[in-house]
Amino acid sequence: MKKIFSALIGLVILTSTAFSQKIPVEGWLGPGKAKESIECSESWKDSGKRTHYFVCKAPGEITLYGEGFGFKAKQEADWGLSIFDELINGRIVFRAIWTSFKDPSTQFKGHADCDLTSGSTTCVMWFKGYGEYEGKIMELTMNEKDAAETEEDDNPNLYMLEGIVMDEPTDD
Repeated sequence: MKKIFSALIGLVILTSTAFSQKIPVEGWLGPGKAKESIECSESWKDSGKRTHYFVCKAPGEITLYGEGFGFKAKQEADWGLSIFDELINGRIVFRAIWTSFKDPSTQFKGHADCDLTSGSTTCVMWFKGYGEYEGKIMELTMNEKDAAETEEDDNPNLYMLEGIVMDEPTDD
């Protein structure tokens, strides 16, 4: 009986450290105080009349929080954007650097794969931590929150973020 009890305690100790390293987080990405807009470079149409952009620059601010985790940052992102039809269905791939407001050496750098459906964006994102978050990775989903429409169409796009922060896996 002692062997079984010892084995169960050992199993609990080993698995509890593995689970405790995954922190659920949530937050948002928005335009920030400056309300800078997305700027896109030259575009062209392909043989299927889909519109492509070389690069779109997307500034913004990020707020993420979870149990024992908090991160407020500015975003610098470059997108590749394709719009497939007049209903604004398309695809976005982008790379981003999120730099902490508190310490510029603390960053998350990564990329995302996004679907654009009738102008609404849904993404899967992967990031690697630097500085304070060295050795951490972050996996997020991002969903556009529909803005309240006005005739001026001046409401910002807000994106809800959900996911996990965890230790980077090793090959061991």
